[in-house]
Amino acid sequence: MTGRIHALALFFALALFLLGLRAWQLQVLEYERYALRSQGNYLKTEDIPAPRGKILDRKGRVLAQDRLVVDLVYTGGEVAFKERLLPLLGLEDLPQVAEPTVLKAGVPEALRPTLEELTAGQKNLYLRERIERYYPNPISGPVMGYVLRANAAQVKQGYSPEEEVGQAGLEAALEPYLRGKRGVRAVEVNVRGERLRETVLEEPTPGQDVVLTLDLALQRAAEKALEEALADINAGRRLNGLPEEKQVKGAIVALDPTTGEVLAMASAPSFDPNLFAKRPVPEEAKALLEDKNLPLLNRAVQPYTPGSTFKLATSYALLEEGYVTPATTYRCSPYIVFGGQVRRNWASRDMGPMTVREAIAWSCNTWYYQAVAQDPLGFVDRLARLAKLLGLGEPTGLEVAEKTGLLPTRAWKREALGEPWYPGETLSVAIGQGAVLATPAQIARMLATIATGGNKPALHLVKAIGGVPVQPRWERVPGRYWKVLQEGLRKTVSEGTARFVLGEFPVPTGGKTGTAETPGKRRGLEHAWYMGYGPTDGSPYPPLVVVAFFENGGEGSRVALPAVRKVMAAYWGIK
Repeated sequence: MTGRIHALALFFALALFLLGLRAWQLQVLEYERYALRSQGNYLKTEDIPAPRGKILDRKGRVLAQDRLVVDLVYTGGEVAFKERLLPLLGLEDLPQVAEPTVLKAGVPEALRPTLEELTAGQKNLYLRERIERYYPNPISGPVMGYVLRANAAQVKQGYSPEEEVGQAGLEAALEPYLRGKRGVRAVEVNVRGERLRETVLEEPTPGQDVVLTLDLALQRAAEKALEEALADINAGRRLNGLPEEKQVKGAIVALDPTTGEVLAMASAPSFDPNLFAKRPVPEEAKALLEDKNLPLLNRAVQPYTPGSTFKLATSYALLEEGYVTPATTYRCSPYIVFGGQVRRNWASRDMGPMTVREAIAWSCNTWYYQAVAQDPLGFVDRLARLAKLLGLGEPTGLEVAEKTGLLPTRAWKREALGEPWYPGETLSVAIGQGAVLATPAQIARMLATIATGGNKPALHLVKAIGGVPVQPRWERVPGRYWKVLQEGLRKTVSEGTARFVLGEFPVPTGGKTGTAETPGKRRGLEHAWYMGYGPTDGSPYPPLVVVAFFENGGEGSRVALPAVRKVMAAYWGIK
């Protein structure tokens, strides 16, 4: 009997020893493994969104920043205080939902305390904070761009589904700098899913602030000049028996020619970038994507037929390649006959003998026809090469996406169209017609190069990133006749096609009008251009280049010239 008792006692002792050994193994040797598995039942990690960097104008005025907003979220089912909630939310009843739904996006500050009280303790109705992009001083939407929540492709690249990503304009171009680094927090919840406590594991890192070269005041003046041009456009439409236009389509670019800093860039039609920042994105913003007037398009960096503004590139090429000298004279006749075709000047009268200076000032087509008719097949390739030296047909240096335009050559036409180049095409290109295309930004860069006597600046919209200044860049363009070109530009204002608007302007300026014919369009639907710069006499006013372009706006002198005058007046403080 005693042996059986001893055996039973030994069995229990061994069993207790094994249980103790297993407990020691679980609680000591494998503690971390099972502790983490246990905590996984009530601990979860969440991303902490990182604020995007601010965008400021050159004087520190905020153009874009993030702000904290609160949404009211509903997950379905019955809620308490329904009779009080519905009137506050402007609803007749709660929607039928199968997943969390925002009932009220961007709850107003005054309404938050009331909603906090009414939602307290309700699992299916709660307030949720999020970061929203905000534009306190919204500038031209096509230039600033906009943000949207990350799409599927961007999530694969590492973005959070709730993260806002620059989709166009400066917001997209500066995305690598504006985007911050998300933080991480651990959230403890109970079995009912209620949040008990939070611990920040990694603080978010805000994106870098970006200071632009834009001046908000001048930007406003450029945008206003675009809007006010509608009256001038429609005055021309009436003269030509055309229906009135309802929407301006064009762009204005203003810059410091000595540094390439863009002081204003406006595009019309435009939009308020705040529209895309709202959640959910309103129908008004979605409609912009289908608007036939293309309000999302930044026309400052789109290529168009440049018209007579291109005559400065032609003048530069004619002089530098020795086709003409500053003293070469051709008669500005009403027309010439070339290749059996009559090619006309814009004026029906004989304007007399002219040098290149007067040809620029009076925009004489027949002067240029005669000058390039010496060697039409050879000159077109030389013109393309020298026009590129002035900044046409290549990127300007801008941070935003831009088109490069087109400088046609014989080889280009053969490769693109499988056709030979005809001599008469050179005459068209020489006056900015035909296949040649340039953007308003490129025209501004060309004028800056001429105005500074051959210093071609790289254009830029960014002045500093994260407190680090962006250094201006430029290259020297060879040339012996900058002064001749400048004299022609000055004559445009003092006695030529711009005299009636800028002739008595307090600051002496130079410039060039342009009226570019558009294929298949009636008279009055030309592209309107004017490029101007000043001061031209060394006066103490700060240097400025302004280019205005209006798509199908009519005559450049009627529409674009007054717009440039308004921007110049705003910059130099002239009333």
